[in-house]
Amino acid sequence: MYTPKFIKNLFLEEGKLRAIGRSGKSTRVFAKQGDLDGSCAIYSLMMMLIFHKKLDWEDLVDIERAEENDFVYIIQIQFLYDFNGICLGGHVMDDLSDKLNECYERKLSEVFTTHKGKYNSVSRRYLHLKIKAQLDARKPVMLGYWGETEKGHAVVAIGYQKVRNKLLLFCLDPARPLSFVQIWNNVIGLDYLSCDSNALTDINHYEGKKVCVTKIMIINDNPPELDCPF
Repeated sequence: MYTPKFIKNLFLEEGKLRAIGRSGKSTRVFAKQGDLDGSCAIYSLMMMLIFHKKLDWEDLVDIERAEENDFVYIIQIQFLYDFNGICLGGHVMDDLSDKLNECYERKLSEVFTTHKGKYNSVSRRYLHLKIKAQLDARKPVMLGYWGETEKGHAVVAIGYQKVRNKLLLFCLDPARPLSFVQIWNNVIGLDYLSCDSNALTDINHYEGKKVCVTKIMIINDNPPELDCPF
């Protein structure tokens, strides 16, 4: 019950966290705010795309990479800022997912939220089960959470350990540095039994503060076509 599980496309190479990117070669995967200009949600999205082999890190920093791949070209146009950094400002996960799906011309990503009245609005219990199911399938999950003293924040869950009623999510947090030979840099503890959609019963272990995970984004490896392809 206490054995940690991690996603598939993840490894250390000479002490640095790496993944196999779209080119089939080892590439950098962790993105910390300040490496490129942008918001936590954008950084988390780019990490997700690298884990799913849709991008290489080099696609984010080299304008010439767009010449060999249409998807990279569209991503650079939509999400990069003068090819010196990722688009600036705060971003709602739903909007990022919609823009990404337009770029890919498929339903590449889906968002699930406990906010009532939203598309894919689900119970908190369902959200927890969806997170665990994705990680059991060895796929990353982008998490959105909020707390008493902070606005929304986004991280990428790459593994978990279930301990009693807690689901400890090992995360890559773009707001924190990732040290040499380190695989994760934050842990979000889900209250696995909580059903209250807005209760601050989850824990940001890095800061020791109560938070509430209310939204996730997943990426489909074999996405269906959109109803109205672009």
